[in-house]
Amino acid sequence: MKNTHLGPALHALALALSLAWPMSTLAAPAKASTPSTQAAAKPQLAVRAEFVREMGGISEYRLPNGLQILLFSDEAQSTTTVNITYRVGSRHEVVGEYGMAHLLEHLLFKDTPKHKDIPGAMAARGVRFNGTTTVDRTNYFGSFNAKPETLDFVLALEADRMVNNPVAQSDLDKEMSVVRNEFERAENQPMQVLSQRVAAAAYAWHPYGKPTIGSRSDIEKVSIDKLRAFYKRYYRPDNATLLVAGKFDVEATLARIQTHFGPVARPAEPIVQPYTVEPAQDGERSVVVRRVGGQPLLLNHYHVPAISHPDTPALIVYSALLSLRPSGQLYKGMTETKKALGAGLQSGGGVEPGGASLFAVLPPDADVDKIERELQDIVEGRSLKPFDEAQLQRVRDMVALGYREAMKNPEGLIQSLSGLVAAGDWRLLFQLIEDLPKVTLADVERVRKHYFRAANRTSGRYLPAQEVTRVEIPAAPPLVQRLADLKGPPKVEQGEVFEPTPERLTQRTQVQRLPSGIELLSLNKQTRGNTVVLKLDLRWGERDATFARAGTDVVAQLLSEGSASLDKQALQDTMLKLRANLSVASEDQGATLTLTTEKDTLIPALKIAAELMQQPRLPQDALERVRKSVLASLQGARQDLGALRREAVREHYNKAYGVSYGHPDYQQSLDDRIYKIQKLTLEEVRAFHQDYWSANEARVSVVGALPEGLAQAVEQYFGSWKKPQAARFVRHEAKHQAVPSARFDVVAKDKANAVVHLQQNLPISQRDADYSALVLAAQVFGESGLSSRLSQRVRQKEGLSYGISADLNAPYWGQAGDLSISASCAPDKRDAVLAAVQDELQRMQQQPISAEELERARTQLLEARKQGRSAESNLAAQLLNQAARGTSWADVQAFEQALRAVTPEQASAAWRRVVRSDGFVISTAGDFKS
Repeated sequence: MKNTHLGPALHALALALSLAWPMSTLAAPAKASTPSTQAAAKPQLAVRAEFVREMGGISEYRLPNGLQILLFSDEAQSTTTVNITYRVGSRHEVVGEYGMAHLLEHLLFKDTPKHKDIPGAMAARGVRFNGTTTVDRTNYFGSFNAKPETLDFVLALEADRMVNNPVAQSDLDKEMSVVRNEFERAENQPMQVLSQRVAAAAYAWHPYGKPTIGSRSDIEKVSIDKLRAFYKRYYRPDNATLLVAGKFDVEATLARIQTHFGPVARPAEPIVQPYTVEPAQDGERSVVVRRVGGQPLLLNHYHVPAISHPDTPALIVYSALLSLRPSGQLYKGMTETKKALGAGLQSGGGVEPGGASLFAVLPPDADVDKIERELQDIVEGRSLKPFDEAQLQRVRDMVALGYREAMKNPEGLIQSLSGLVAAGDWRLLFQLIEDLPKVTLADVERVRKHYFRAANRTSGRYLPAQEVTRVEIPAAPPLVQRLADLKGPPKVEQGEVFEPTPERLTQRTQVQRLPSGIELLSLNKQTRGNTVVLKLDLRWGERDATFARAGTDVVAQLLSEGSASLDKQALQDTMLKLRANLSVASEDQGATLTLTTEKDTLIPALKIAAELMQQPRLPQDALERVRKSVLASLQGARQDLGALRREAVREHYNKAYGVSYGHPDYQQSLDDRIYKIQKLTLEEVRAFHQDYWSANEARVSVVGALPEGLAQAVEQYFGSWKKPQAARFVRHEAKHQAVPSARFDVVAKDKANAVVHLQQNLPISQRDADYSALVLAAQVFGESGLSSRLSQRVRQKEGLSYGISADLNAPYWGQAGDLSISASCAPDKRDAVLAAVQDELQRMQQQPISAEELERARTQLLEARKQGRSAESNLAAQLLNQAARGTSWADVQAFEQALRAVTPEQASAAWRRVVRSDGFVISTAGDFKS
């Protein structure tokens, strides 16, 4: 299935918030044992937090020990997020310690004297957690269904591991190999490798030139004493900011924070800060990376000031003006002309001067020299066309909409604020929002002339210069002066308090059958910012007939080109003004439209969506761009580990299924897919749309702040979209087909990482009597993050893999389910990983699931399901699924009750009924000969 995103690109705000690329360390949702949880007693406060300021709904406090506290309360949310940010990142490392900040982040998830099995304790309470490291900061965060006792636990944990983690040698011995595997995975990503090499060339002295993941040798050899000293030096209350967002009681939470963090002492010695300043670059620099596989890439770096500098807003606007699609000159000059598959400019410093990155993804046959010159000519002004006020206003509109969208999601916003905290002050977000609309065309031209010059550029080639030009990067003014006149932004409308239980959802859900036959399912709730999500589901035809048609997924990809009355740019501008995001996905037997907007603009946006679906332009030049992009992606994937592994096993599956090319169940090769896209014609795409796309069989679900007249609008815009000649939808129910066990190993060249995959087809359905028991067994085995049996063995105990997991797939219709196991590892660890997996499969057959394991899995699964119902988009999708299946929220409640009733014996029996430890197709890919 292919997706097309038609919403306005909120590029300006995204650039304002993306200060650095985070290095993620832990797999998300984790689960663990279920220790008893008690709400904390009302504390007696000996230490009180001092109120500092409030802005944009965010309140700032500070404890006497220096801990900064930011609270963003929203009672309409059903979840809470806690984020603690330390102002320490890879720029604080020295020779021999590269990667130490990130490695230490991993170790902070190990035991403290007070908190044993931190991932397990998080999982037992349904906390989705993670940690990230960038050049400027390290943060730890957890999100959970709002419960005072869970919030108290997370706050107590963060206060404890701020100073009490032992940073043990035994933990380092295991985790070092996990981080090393993460390093190896990054080495397989061409753009990531290129970015690191360009940064290394662009910075002669400053640590921004070193990758956050560090060097392999330092990861392997750093001493525990250095890690402990680093931890003691930077993990302290006066170097940290605690952020809490979502649903929580402000006064009670402040009391808990004061109780847990107040006793943590501020060290007497001052915080050590790096002081290296990168000198002005004195000429073009170049770097070339050669690796097997992938696509040609270009990346140019230009030095720019820290994000707190007044030039930053103009740099962001310049990047947006060049990069936006379809109006940006990089898009028009490179992508639209098919010289490049994608091109753009991203600009942003950190707490210190950073870089603007000019990038392009090229087709295999590209003239790299010529395209690089053309890119540089645009960005450096030699072929740049003047901008106009209409283009500038478009960026201003995007900033305004981006701000509204960001303020609707308090928990997401604090993740962005984490980077700005490290850059000097969280209020920089509001300073940028205030400054961006004030940027003039003269400002844009001034920063272009100053920063985008050959002497300030690091690229993939070297050219001698007639004279040396140095671009001086000005220092940012003091923040007290910079923020003195900052005014607070307007607040976004509040949402209602709504607990998304099946009972409450049943009370709110309304089902209507419109005169045209369209089924309308609605759930009215007051959302933050009056957000509303509409999904339109269209279904048609029979599988074999529609599969035989060409371009079924390409229709949706071409919808972004506009409708009968709106060209591509007009469509984007109109949806931007309506504060709307629109996406369409299409496949052989249907299409789904998703429209996210606000209450007062839903119906106008729906009218535009109706015209787009019914009267799309579908131009020839757009098809050529799609074709070129798909072909380049397929050709570039030939040496990808996943593609090599799938290519090795596909004939085994095709033989077992007894199918050949042309059958829907046939697993196609890369060459098959290339052939299909090469021969696809626009006439075939248009013919499929003409023959099948209609509202003959349509359902609409709408969740959020519903406007008046919604049903009438749906009927007016879609009710008459009928095609009596189109074949009715026939649901295909796939039957289980056994596949013999086998093993396939593929040798790949020049790959630091290897992949391991096991899959077994299973005769299961979601409607089976013991499906709930099987789901929990799969959670225990491999779906419960770091606390699963697989992860505990392969990652936590033996340190063989950065990530390993199992996924159980069971259809609602038919019996064609499967269980898959995936892992990454160093090539020489492949057989050790496979042996460990086989041991755990045998243990599932021989050793019953314990009550503790089952309760841990049950808690995570139920909490995750509840969290999923907190998002309007998820609710809209669930309403459509229920309508298609003839179920309701009562069935959701019944399934969750069934999960609560499963016993360890039932879970073990369900697993043994369907899973054979010797029944897997095993496939691996990596540089095993090396």
